[in-house]
Amino acid sequence: MMKMVCKVTEAAGIKTLVSLNPIMIDGTGMCGGCRVTVGGKVKFACVDGPDFDGHQVDFDELMQRNRTYMEDHRCHLEEAK
Repeated sequence: MMKMVCKVTEAAGIKTLVSLNPIMIDGTGMCGGCRVTVGGKVKFACVDGPDFDGHQVDFDELMQRNRTYMEDHRCHLEEAK
């Protein structure tokens, strides 16, 4: 959703900040789980963010990374019953 909002606001010339909820592992940026490219530079949402200029965020890369963490996830709650 943020990607599409940024496309609309960029075309309209509206400054847009996005808040990226990082996948937190260590909270120091050392693990790289929250790495995102902003304006061609690598940033870490847990230490450099979570707020960034939405027009500078590489959302395609960010969505790919999030899929990596979420793709093999399955809920184990049903197994616990």
